[in-house]
Amino acid sequence: MVEGLAPYDVLIVSGLAYGIDGVAHQKSVENKIPTVGVMGTGMASIYPHEHKRLATKMVLDGGLLSEYSHNSIPSRQHFPMRNRIIAGMVDALVVVESKRKGGSMISAIVANEYNKNVFAFAGRSTDEQSEGCNFLIKNHQAQMIDNAQDLVEIMRWEQLDESIGVQKQMFVELNEEEQSLVTLLKESEEVGIDKITYELKKPSSEIASLLLTLEFKGMVKTLPGKRYALC
Repeated sequence: MVEGLAPYDVLIVSGLAYGIDGVAHQKSVENKIPTVGVMGTGMASIYPHEHKRLATKMVLDGGLLSEYSHNSIPSRQHFPMRNRIIAGMVDALVVVESKRKGGSMISAIVANEYNKNVFAFAGRSTDEQSEGCNFLIKNHQAQMIDNAQDLVEIMRWEQLDESIGVQKQMFVELNEEEQSLVTLLKESEEVGIDKITYELKKPSSEIASLLLTLEFKGMVKTLPGKRYALC
């Protein structure tokens, strides 16, 4: 999954925990993909301890985040609480394996509340570790995917050739959706992605596609913190 996303200039966000989290971060490091770990401890306590070397590699291209004080030790309630930060940071949240209840399910529920795109890998109906994924898919709380290409196509991500510059066109033809977005951006010096999604009432995948199209037309520029402005 991670290897397949390497050509799309992505950032992998996870929780630095055992299992899928650790695999996601490790594969990101191996494939030179920036990756961020949202911790349930303070910065002085890398947990689990076995991931300390991995965390050291992550800060070279990505980083570690924590809302807890520097010396906070592992606490059971911290880990599900930090999942809301993961859900808030990402454009697409992927559940690979999960029981009916657990941290991944909390992340998926919160991501849906945040109007984010949620995806899940289906599993056997008799597999306890797939109960959560199957539940999300069955109840239309997640789209089923099998591989990275499924995610890329649904999110409408494109491989970008950074060697190609963008030149602003003097006379730009805009369709109705593009004009609505441009009108919204005219109202402020810069607008965050959450406000754009809320105001236009469209899925974030469609918003991302509109923004990318307007960037190619030289109309919109990307600012830090997923904020956008007119050129």
